[in-house]
Amino acid sequence: MYNHMKQRFPIIIGIVVLLVTSYFYLYPKLIQPPKPTEFKDVIITLERTACYGFCPAYKLTIYGDGKIVYDGKYFVKTKGIQNSQIPTDKVKGLVDEFYKIDYFSLQDKYYAPVTDLPTTTTAITIDGKTKKVVNYYGAPEKLSELENIIDEITNSKKWIGKCTSRLDETTCE
Repeated sequence: MYNHMKQRFPIIIGIVVLLVTSYFYLYPKLIQPPKPTEFKDVIITLERTACYGFCPAYKLTIYGDGKIVYDGKYFVKTKGIQNSQIPTDKVKGLVDEFYKIDYFSLQDKYYAPVTDLPTTTTAITIDGKTKKVVNYYGAPEKLSELENIIDEITNSKKWIGKCTSRLDETTCE
């Protein structure tokens, strides 16, 4: 009986290794929704929160038709709601970026017990299903790169500007 088990042990180990490897290879593809063919219902958001310093706080919402809604809150040149437009092929390219980094397999929250950092939240809605990721600290670099790509494609710097502070006065230009 012992020899019989001894002979099957490598086969069992091989099957376990194959199953575990298959899971890690296929899992991101199983939870990733299919790429949209219609982009009119796609919604992408990026929200950056304030920190204990002068971090710009604002929210960008990009719709599938290319409409951008900016909402400036703190330490930005332009406060309040602003609207803009980008070509729909830019929206499609942005959706491709989400798929390229396997956004749908990222954790929902990256957090560490650190203070004084801004939080960046991204989300994408496709066919009524939303995936949101909160990035406070410790997220993969590819997520930070995606956040920056969203800022670049929307040209958010025209609203954000740069803030400086002297004594009790903060100016943003």
